[in-house]
Amino acid sequence: MREPATSSSLRHAITGSTMRAVVALIFLISCAASPAADLPRTGADGLQRELERLTSSFDGTVGFYATDLRSGRTAQLNPDVGFPMASTVKVPVAVHILALVDEGRLDLRHPVPLQEGDIYPAMGGPLDTHLMPGSAVTIRDLLHMMLTVSDNNATDILIRLGGGTEAVDARMRTLGVTGIRVDRYIWEMLSHYLGNLEASPRKPVSPADYARLDMAKRSEDERRRLTRLYHADPRDTSTPAGMASLLRLIWEGKALAPDTTEVLKAILLDCRTGQGRIKGLLPDATPVAHKTGTVGEVINDVGVISLPAGGGDVVVVVFLKSGESDQARDRMIAQLARSAHDYFLFVPGG
Repeated sequence: MREPATSSSLRHAITGSTMRAVVALIFLISCAASPAADLPRTGADGLQRELERLTSSFDGTVGFYATDLRSGRTAQLNPDVGFPMASTVKVPVAVHILALVDEGRLDLRHPVPLQEGDIYPAMGGPLDTHLMPGSAVTIRDLLHMMLTVSDNNATDILIRLGGGTEAVDARMRTLGVTGIRVDRYIWEMLSHYLGNLEASPRKPVSPADYARLDMAKRSEDERRRLTRLYHADPRDTSTPAGMASLLRLIWEGKALAPDTTEVLKAILLDCRTGQGRIKGLLPDATPVAHKTGTVGEVINDVGVISLPAGGGDVVVVVFLKSGESDQARDRMIAQLARSAHDYFLFVPGG
């Protein structure tokens, strides 16, 4: 039987945003199995069931927390379990630095001279390729490098300027945020992950020594041992609930002054890493202010999704520990984020 003349064009049309709309409608129908009127203000039963379905066959541990800032409804998986933050630690670092700006102790326009030992080329990032010891970069630019392209050297410079990891950790306590620990510089944490377990500010690793650390050169058994140690280490971890509480404070203007709040939001909106994670399955042009994190089997993404037509903001935190492929882990984050987006957009509440 000959196909209708329009079938080919129809097949092409049912892609992209159209297909996404169909998926959203199917999800809405499945969530509506429990009437929205029956949902408690702080709960999202249909979304909770969808999260459990999506993760049931995933080979790994998933931490998830989503909060609709308008209604207060939440859904969560392992909300109080500590996960390695990897580069999502850069969110609390940024909050601390901007709080110091609010207090008049730092200036975003202040140029920071770069010193010998500030740059670890093997850690990657644009700072080590474009700037050299003896040059200078502003605090505002360091924040941008840290959050948009996840520059590790910029992060460690900012931690030093902010008084060290203890000061960042203390800032979280001052804000009333529990469940987040900030313990190590990035060079220190990555040195431990790569096998130099003695690295510390008292036993610093030089950039040259760091460059010789290479996980790929280790045996499979040794790589597994180091991965297990990293997963079990309580340092530099966050619970999904802890990170969600920090993001909520930021978005509600309770962590920083209005001007620095807007600076942080604008930089997070410009994040250029992990485009297949929280943003991966969302409708085109959906505003997402987020920060990713990746170390070995740890793949994270945390941020805030702005719903269309003034629908409000949704905090989404996803932490993964899994040996699945990068693509599978990114897809899991994307599916969880899309589920939260669709649920809070289409299922009334509060």
